[in-house]
Amino acid sequence: MRLPPPLNWLWGLWKKFSHILGMVMSWIILTILWIVGFGSYAILMKLIRVFQPKKSPESYWIETDPDFENSMKYQF
Repeated sequence: MRLPPPLNWLWGLWKKFSHILGMVMSWIILTILWIVGFGSYAILMKLIRVFQPKKSPESYWIETDPDFENSMKYQF
């Protein structure tokens, strides 16, 4: 854009100011969205966990009797 010198300087300063202002505003907005988004998700998950009935842990472990005493003595 071709402007007279005083307006050209003002235009350059305005572009620098608007760039800095945009960076600050985007940082603030994204921070608020992050806190609100993940904060509400965390609260919801904690509430679900509190009201969920407790289950006994299940396992596929099977208790077995040893084949013979000292079964690992002669491996090879």
